Amino acid sequence: ASFSCAAFSASARAASSRRRRSAAAASAAPPAARPVAGVYVRGIWVRKPLIEGAIMAFWSKLNVSSRDRNDVDAEECADATLAVLRDAARSEAGKAALRRLLAPLQGKKAGSSASGGGSWLLRTPRFTNRLLEAHRPFFLGALPAGALFASRRTTESGDPFLKWAAAFLARRGAPLLPLEPGASKALSEASEDELQERCVKELLAELKKAPAARTDAQQAAAKLLAFVGAESRSLRLHFSALVAVPFAHGAHVFMPATALDRGLLLRLLATLQKRLGRFDDKCVHATQAFFETLPAHGGLSLPQLDAALSRAKQVGVESRAFERRLEVGGGGGAAAAPAAPAAAAAAAA
Repeated sequence: ASFSCAAFSASARAASSRRRRSAAAASAAPPAARPVAGVYVRGIWVRKPLIEGAIMAFWSKLNVSSRDRNDVDAEECADATLAVLRDAARSEAGKAALRRLLAPLQGKKAGSSASGGGSWLLRTPRFTNRLLEAHRPFFLGALPAGALFASRRTTESGDPFLKWAAAFLARRGAPLLPLEPGASKALSEASEDELQERCVKELLAELKKAPAARTDAQQAAAKLLAFVGAESRSLRLHFSALVAVPFAHGAHVFMPATALDRGLLLRLLATLQKRLGRFDDKCVHATQAFFETLPAHGGLSLPQLDAALSRAKQVGVESRAFERRLEVGGGGGAAAAPAAPAAAAAAAA
């Protein structure tokens, strides 16, 4: 028993001595080296990083190039980088991280700057712009679904529709993201067509929840569409209190839900002209008839509109007769004189 205790004591002293020596050696050793920024292929440093300060390590999808095997193909490296980002964005956490890294693209207030001062991913614009231009849908997919970008050029536009649409979509909580000064050129401003499309989607959803009641204004608008005819017959007309500026997109025409008056009819005619994309004689004839027969202020009745449309048909007959006399050259100055005021009124309208 005494021999065993002595042996155990000697073993304990030896182990303690070894621990002291190990601790002393560890304290004397230099600190562990940190990885150097660069492009690594299968664990081997190949070249300086294509993104400043980044460690770009690839175990597949990328091979070294050049005679000295000390470089990588820029296009292949971009594709390999995109593959890493795609894998990271599969999770919600990864997508949120990518969204934070891309925020500076929107400008100084959204992030640090479009040059990526607040994001390591954007420190080298030449490389990241290559990714953004080639794979724009993927990077936009990291943002809220269906996001549109708008700068002050849109939100404070002199165009009534653009200004209203930006404010309307913002109130509805649509993903309309700001473009601040210094924003990346890779993020393009929402076009008028894109804003119209998004407004139509929001308005149709609202009208589906609460259909608008049939009013005199709607009946009058239907009569006007029937008078203009052609493509306008296939358009679907909607009146909504949410709409402040008339506009048309696709098969839909949206008008403010206001009382029936001359101003409403003239705005509808102007919207139809823009939607048709051409100079339409019937719209011109109706415009002249409205200025001639309808009061400038106050409400209108449907019989008043019927009378105005009858006058518009008459204006069309007079206009065609005038044009025929000009073609044959037999009208003379005296014969042409009665039609001249009508033509001038149409031009003024």
